[in-house]
Amino acid sequence: MALASALKHLVLLVLIIMNVCFGQTRNNTKTVSANDVPQVNHSDGVVYFSYDNGLTWHDKGSGLPSTVNIGLGGIAVSENKLALMSKDSGLYFFNTQKDKWFNIATDKQLIESNPGALLFFKDHIYAGTQSGGIFRTADEGKSWEKSNVGLNNLTIRRLAEIKNRLYAATNSGLYSYNNLLNQWELEYGNTTLQVNGITSFDGSIFIATNQGAFASPIGKNEWSEIFSNGALHNINSDNKAIYAMMYNELFLSFDKGQTWQSIQAGLPAQLYTFDVVTTGNTLLAAQWDGVYRKDTKAQNWKISSNGLPKKSAITNMQVFNKIIVVSGNQRKLRTGMTTDK
Repeated sequence: MALASALKHLVLLVLIIMNVCFGQTRNNTKTVSANDVPQVNHSDGVVYFSYDNGLTWHDKGSGLPSTVNIGLGGIAVSENKLALMSKDSGLYFFNTQKDKWFNIATDKQLIESNPGALLFFKDHIYAGTQSGGIFRTADEGKSWEKSNVGLNNLTIRRLAEIKNRLYAATNSGLYSYNNLLNQWELEYGNTTLQVNGITSFDGSIFIATNQGAFASPIGKNEWSEIFSNGALHNINSDNKAIYAMMYNELFLSFDKGQTWQSIQAGLPAQLYTFDVVTTGNTLLAAQWDGVYRKDTKAQNWKISSNGLPKKSAITNMQVFNKIIVVSGNQRKLRTGMTTDK
């Protein structure tokens, strides 16, 4: 009887988890909240480095507090700087000599606006928030100012630099920053187009949205739909291909989105990929239960989480001076998984 009861509870838990994770993936249009990311509760297991193209991972949480919540796009890299934005305690820089994170006292209004995306751009650091738009600092976080002129929506999902121009993905379209006028300008979108990811490839800019993917030659505003199979929560690229991340499958295109092929084989069934990066001839995918790795010519992905906590949802992945940097959290099946908030 005890065994039957335990099995009954286990089946119920699995059904609940599947309902939370996949309940909306069949729709062609999906609107998700500004914090489409699992919660991070402890510094242990939050930030890891790999020095061998994702084969092994090393805990790099030293200097972070016991509570760290990093939003999607919340890790920023430049040629010589690595930073993260915590929703709880603000901006942190990584000191490579001391192998430790150091906090910069961050504007209270920025933190209260629920920061997520972070980007180094020219001589500023930009932070996107859920409710306060975009903040920027020219003194590495000591003082911040808002940069929202021209924005019609203050929920910022991603920030990107493409061809020396700053872009912001919002809940009502894609914006670019006009340096001469010191204001944001709508590149593409409307009040219902939620832009979740930005990338560039072979002279064009690509956006992932709740209504599929769209592309335009850079600087021309000649947008066309290139992916109509459903909502996307992110899009990445390397020098060979584009990677479109649905909420239940990962796709690849070698021809700027004219044709797509699924490359989900080897990844967890029906679970979505948060990020894809390329290092040499190796692809790495940030997934709900760790990092997956495959040679660009291989058919299937294989788990490559040696050194990561078990069942660690990896939500951000960046390359910093040939080091793979990831952040995430340890998801515990006994309490279920958190997806969209």
